[in-house]
Amino acid sequence: MKYLIANWKAQMTLMDIMNWTSAFTKDVKGNNQLLQHLQDKKLQIIICPPYPFLMTINEELNDLPNVLSGAQTVSSKEEGKYTGEVTARALSSISKYALIGHSERRQHFHETDIDIKEQILLSKKALIEPILCVRGTHDNVYPEATLIAYEPSDAIGTGNNAEVADVLKMKADLKLQSHVQFLYGASVDLPNMKGYLETGEIAGLLVGTASLDPSRFHQIATHMI
Repeated sequence: MKYLIANWKAQMTLMDIMNWTSAFTKDVKGNNQLLQHLQDKKLQIIICPPYPFLMTINEELNDLPNVLSGAQTVSSKEEGKYTGEVTARALSSISKYALIGHSERRQHFHETDIDIKEQILLSKKALIEPILCVRGTHDNVYPEATLIAYEPSDAIGTGNNAEVADVLKMKADLKLQSHVQFLYGASVDLPNMKGYLETGEIAGLLVGTASLDPSRFHQIATHMI
């Protein structure tokens, strides 16, 4: 199964999301081949909106098979007096996946390896599948994480995606176990996506800016089948 993940970051209002889901649903329902791939679980789409809109995604995309929601992070704390935190347990009934260790979390919110390991363990405990984001071999790869997304920091949001050969070299350097799925993210868009998928070694894509446009994201999904 291939994975297509949308990371909306701190963007999109409720009205934006209602318009997005309406347009995306219409596009997917009009695309029989894409629908069949989703139904056959050859492709899974994961939408990661800001926290307040996880339920909206679940409700508005409920008619689409194998389209699920994901959180953009989880707290490294369990339940307690931690104002502003959102725990994995709180998310367990509304989110099937969670991005963990995204470079923007590491950079802007100073998440440490200890935080990231706790987030992974708490996610697994809550039956949420972590998608561990790594910037390179200097980031730890934890055995509990079976979805690894390589996102080189200098390519995120710049439009300068990493060369396919460099991505494959990074996969080899990470020395992943055979059951681990390796994904690529960072300036992924229609013109460059096929090069990654054609290698047969990259199981999916983590898409940022290009996922904010429902038509563009639908086209990316179509090109994954």
